[in-house]
Amino acid sequence: MEHKTELFTFLKSQNLMSLATFGDTISNCYIYFAIDEDFNMYFISEPDSTHCKNIAIHNQVACVVADSHQLVRSKKIGAQILGVVEDVSGIDRFEAILELWNSTNPGMESLISINNFRNKILNSRAYKIRPTEIKFFNEELYGEEGFEILSLDQSKK
Repeated sequence: MEHKTELFTFLKSQNLMSLATFGDTISNCYIYFAIDEDFNMYFISEPDSTHCKNIAIHNQVACVVADSHQLVRSKKIGAQILGVVEDVSGIDRFEAILELWNSTNPGMESLISINNFRNKILNSRAYKIRPTEIKFFNEELYGEEGFEILSLDQSKK
């Protein structure tokens, strides 16, 4: 992918995505997320939510990230993502993800904290989306209706 840096910069500048799951039912929701340098995306959610119940049944997901402030007449930018989700386990890993998530989504640090998870004040869990494909729409880079696809071999991560 020629514009991998631009894609990462765009995704890093956003914090809200649409997440589509399926299992016993189909679900679509908005989640706040954070991204690492390997394009893995992390979110915090209640395991009894419809989308997390679906993920427990079938861990493949589709996501969309777009700048919700862009005007209809603006040059469009966004990403369509296919990937697989896994529960994050291990306290060290979990703590690092909470730090990343809170730095991307400031203002909830007193609630979304390792102590609140340890003390079971929060029932939420951390989840990792490992993208397998990202379709990057960017009319500034690729022209009208233009895009580039980043295929990721996530089996090594």
